[in-house]
Amino acid sequence: MHGAAVSGAHLESQFAALVDELAADPERREQLTDLLREDHPYYDECGVAKIVRMRGWVLLAMARTRVPDPALVFILEELDAGVDPYLVAASARALRSLPHPSPELAPFVMHALANVRYRDEPMSFEHYGEYAVSTTDTSAVRELLKTLAWLGPKARDVLPELKALRAQRGRFPHKTSIELSRAIQAIGDNDRSDEPNDRSCCDSSSNDVTGASFRTVDPRRSTEPVESILFEDQDGERITFRQFFIGRPSILAFFYTRCDNPLKCSLTIAKIAKVQALLRAEGLVDQIRTAAITYDPAFDLPERLRVYGHDRSMQFSENHRMLRATDDNDLLRRHFELGVNFVGSLVNRHRIELYILDASGRTAAFFERIRWDERGVASRAIELLSE
Repeated sequence: MHGAAVSGAHLESQFAALVDELAADPERREQLTDLLREDHPYYDECGVAKIVRMRGWVLLAMARTRVPDPALVFILEELDAGVDPYLVAASARALRSLPHPSPELAPFVMHALANVRYRDEPMSFEHYGEYAVSTTDTSAVRELLKTLAWLGPKARDVLPELKALRAQRGRFPHKTSIELSRAIQAIGDNDRSDEPNDRSCCDSSSNDVTGASFRTVDPRRSTEPVESILFEDQDGERITFRQFFIGRPSILAFFYTRCDNPLKCSLTIAKIAKVQALLRAEGLVDQIRTAAITYDPAFDLPERLRVYGHDRSMQFSENHRMLRATDDNDLLRRHFELGVNFVGSLVNRHRIELYILDASGRTAAFFERIRWDERGVASRAIELLSE
């Protein structure tokens, strides 16, 4: 696989053939997960629409076989913060290939239903890149409802939300209304209060739904390669990595202002603002730094950074900044192993990622893919003060 995945744009037919080949070989099927990495060379210089088709085909291959354990977090990420109907629908279908339903999955499906309900559109999964036709069409909302029906009694906690949707008569097409009723029936009619919750899909560390977004990191990794990287902040002041990130613990998020997914970059900066408020309430706002570094330094000039942060209530001071690398942006990307790819200088795909650095500027923990909790991040950073 790695020999085929050289840098540059690739014919989609070659990619689809590779996916089909891996899915058909039980001994190589685990390699499908690698194709979901945002920084995979296959996505270099690809447009967003092409990436949607490519990643969707990987998810559908998993739906036809079984989701490998390491791939579950990619699927949960799409359900939690995805807004493209095709990828959400493919993720919902892939989820149903798990060996057992789990109650922990239901909130992710409901998040996805809220995210794409007003973006829904007909689609087909029979062939790569196929448009919907009357005999094969489905939709993101219908796939999500089918997944809730598959969860059955395990989704009992979201039953009131589904019933509230059903009460909004005339809001869904006929086929979607049928799937909604089936989901409610599957959850409600089979509900037994004494039935134990089956968490078998998520018992291993690789499949831990509630903790999938958080990892503790070996802090011994040197910061030397990036210490001299020069940044410019939202006010045009220049500062090196060493000057800002060494000396106190810090919370570091990545984003870019041209991001069109409101559940990723925009929400990330709004959540950083909430972390700042939590630190201020604890009297630690001057002891723990916060920073947001753009993936897109050529476009995100100081004025644009300042306005973007101000509009999302981020507070600025010498310890709290938005930054753009003026050089060595590729080195920064490699050091943090960022989940991002580009077409030209424009981001074409990225994950949610936030890092907690110790006072030596080394990564102590990071949160990825699934939307992180502000209090959890603040608490982990506070712990570093006493370590």
